[in-house]
Amino acid sequence: MVETSLDPKPAVVFVDDERWYSFLQLAAILQRAGLRTVRISVGPSMWRPENLLFSRNVFLAEPPSPEQLAEILANENVVDVQPTERLAKTSYSALDLLPQPQRSNIWAGRLAILDKQNNETLFREIGLRSPESLPVGTTPENEAVARLSLPIVLKRRIGSSGSGVKVFTSLEDLREYVAAIESPDEWLYEQFIQGRSFVYAACVSDEGIDVMATYKVLEREHLSGPSSVMEFQTDPHLVESGRILINALHIRGLICFDIIRDSNDVDWIHDVNPRVFGGLTTCQLAGFDFRGAYLRCLGVDVDVQSSPLDTPTTISFGFPEGGRELLRSAPYRVSWVRALRWIWSHWRLLGSRYFLAFVIDRPVTAWRHYFKRSEHQR
Repeated sequence: MVETSLDPKPAVVFVDDERWYSFLQLAAILQRAGLRTVRISVGPSMWRPENLLFSRNVFLAEPPSPEQLAEILANENVVDVQPTERLAKTSYSALDLLPQPQRSNIWAGRLAILDKQNNETLFREIGLRSPESLPVGTTPENEAVARLSLPIVLKRRIGSSGSGVKVFTSLEDLREYVAAIESPDEWLYEQFIQGRSFVYAACVSDEGIDVMATYKVLEREHLSGPSSVMEFQTDPHLVESGRILINALHIRGLICFDIIRDSNDVDWIHDVNPRVFGGLTTCQLAGFDFRGAYLRCLGVDVDVQSSPLDTPTTISFGFPEGGRELLRSAPYRVSWVRALRWIWSHWRLLGSRYFLAFVIDRPVTAWRHYFKRSEHQR
């Protein structure tokens, strides 16, 4: 690798294969703090308003190899990477190919928790519960149902944002769906746990957990999508489970994990995400300084606000997913005042460029859809 034209400004790299609002929001925060934001996106090459949130945009027609990705980043001073799960292994391998002075090692350890099938064993070894799972490639459907019962969950071993997660209530429907899967070895069956959904989120540095928040998910955008309505609360059991898990993982940076609490108040960890999470801005505005903690974790000299010792139970609305619920949460005039305050608080956090990108995006997207329809008709 040639380092002659290395950009001295620290860069956080985003590697994705679809639009993630959490990536765009973190990019806006980092850009306002003076860091470079580099986006490498697998998909059609086109100008998008959200490109304004990144110092550099690279579009690839196909998922890159580690060598290709390392070549793209040859002149970047990389301090962290935020990949989607499907591109995480390639991203970490690419960064290992860069010269040591050109990158940090903040992502060390994240690869170990990428495969959901392996996580079940890890969680149980450290005394935490996780739903039982079975590999689709070597387990007949009737055996999976006999062991895990119905309803049963089918999901990718490496996946993100609830993509591809299916819940089946009959063996016949499960068989029909599995028969159409092209790569069964990439999928797993998982025990379905009925209960309430919780999230533990933290930012971890070399010194330990700097900022931590726990909240109950009251509403989601869809079955396994981002939280739209959350209830922040102090939950000692979740706090202790988080401490145990983070100490065992030995990773740094932003992390969150999802928990299902069943009717017997037993917590089951079913997903771990060592990256930015959808509720980051909501946590920030609720008094948890993830922005400051993450910047300091990247080497930026900033003060980090202390988190409240005892979180009062409060209802918050995710941005932008919770807008509809916010407008329905109070009488018409009151809800609009609350919505304007909600938007203004996020404007102050994310900056004008973030909102400008989405003001431009609506007519651009509408024009593209119209053009595609016209082409199809012709």
